[in-house]
Amino acid sequence: MSGKYRTISEVMDYGPHITKVILDKGKRMEEEPSVADFTVHVERKLITEDFPWPAFMGERPKFPMSGERTVEAAYRSNADGEPDAEGTFITLCMHCDPRDGLGSTIRFNGKYNVSVQGEYTISQKDGDVFDENEGNTELLGDLLQLGEHKDEEIDLRYSYYEPETTEGERVPLIIWLHGYGEGGNETKIAATGNKVVNFISKEIQDIFGGKAFLLAPQAPTMWMDNGSGELITDGSSLYIEPLERLFRDFIREHPQIDEDRVYLGGDSNGGYMSVTLAIHDPSLYAAVFPVCEARADKHISEEDLKNLASVPTWFTAAKTDDVVPVDEYAVPTYLRLKKAGADTHFTLWDKVLDRSGKYTNEDGTPYEYAGHWSWIPMLNNENRLDYDGTEVTWNGRPVTICEWLAAQKRG
Repeated sequence: MSGKYRTISEVMDYGPHITKVILDKGKRMEEEPSVADFTVHVERKLITEDFPWPAFMGERPKFPMSGERTVEAAYRSNADGEPDAEGTFITLCMHCDPRDGLGSTIRFNGKYNVSVQGEYTISQKDGDVFDENEGNTELLGDLLQLGEHKDEEIDLRYSYYEPETTEGERVPLIIWLHGYGEGGNETKIAATGNKVVNFISKEIQDIFGGKAFLLAPQAPTMWMDNGSGELITDGSSLYIEPLERLFRDFIREHPQIDEDRVYLGGDSNGGYMSVTLAIHDPSLYAAVFPVCEARADKHISEEDLKNLASVPTWFTAAKTDDVVPVDEYAVPTYLRLKKAGADTHFTLWDKVLDRSGKYTNEDGTPYEYAGHWSWIPMLNNENRLDYDGTEVTWNGRPVTICEWLAAQKRG
């Protein structure tokens, strides 16, 4: 029998992956389902047109586009994948790992991350085959809305989350500027290519009083583009004024936003832009939190530094970052800010390790991510220590980066 299935995806530390497959049996199984009863084959197909692989990036990696996925658990469920002993559905929990991309719903095409469609064929030992896809639910990601800001210079698309508020209530706004790989024209990827949607999880929302907006614009090229099409580290960009106009218009269109609690951050290319915007007009922000930021310190003048020092900052990076070496970028900038008496913090990780306990090497040690990926601990709200190894405190108590952000208020 050929049957229907649907999928559930989640944005993991290493990107969006399909974590569950839900099979529509049409009737309750008498026997408890077992992982041994199922084989799962996936064919990953690009939704958008493939992109020529740039010669300067060397040989194209062998992205896995088809293969067998491992089932880690199976149980009776309802249509939403929730355990139900009387359910007529079976939910398969799929193995996910940063070293295995078969479950990923995106793929780097040589310039940007783009969406892929996973076409599954699930075979059960009783002879049933499920190959009719009824769609995917992305946890947290489906809470995002999409918008477009028409501008006199550059139109910008964006993802955003709007919490439910009561009349007269004022809530914070968190702005995230994506990294290089999340540019392009698939707007949702600006917030789901990395675990940016963790800002709208209940755990993080509770830190901000239970309600906070999230705004994640997308660059058609990259934030570090001054019109040349090249990555620029000197603070110039096509997008400075268009982004500032977007921010102001978005705030005006959503009067629930407290203009005194606007927090600006981003990673890599977006870290560059968060520093650059804070220098250009620090009055817009209550705090700035750049991650593995790519604005070279040699291109930050004393006047620039004075502007940046006027807004509280918390930097994040890792010593093992070989894409944006911290000794040329974040470290000297932070030390200059500290010397100038700025309200500034810096969590400098030795390396970026898996802290979930799920992914280990053969010897049992934690899996190590690329050093540039210091957005992983930051987006998991794991930053606690300052540059000197002491705990960051607020009003006499230790705080995480999100707790610190939530306490900041302009003026």
